[in-house]
Amino acid sequence: MPLENMSVMKCTNNKSIPMRLFMPYEKQALRNHSQSLQRLAKRDGMAACEILGIIRGLHWSQLKVTPDDEAELIKWVASKS
Repeated sequence: MPLENMSVMKCTNNKSIPMRLFMPYEKQALRNHSQSLQRLAKRDGMAACEILGIIRGLHWSQLKVTPDDEAELIKWVASKS
């Protein structure tokens, strides 16, 4: 059964995001992680910087953790809801 949410690791205010918002970025997730979004979700989710990288079309080597990652992810989710 497909998971409905992607867990967001190491975040205090945003523990998960709906998979329906994230599914259009499946190809980038496969490029970055060589795994489907469902597989990544089953493996405990992803960090906010990884999710932001995928939705921004960045290669994994371009990812940088910043203190604003969680806030940026919250804003992105709000803009899609």
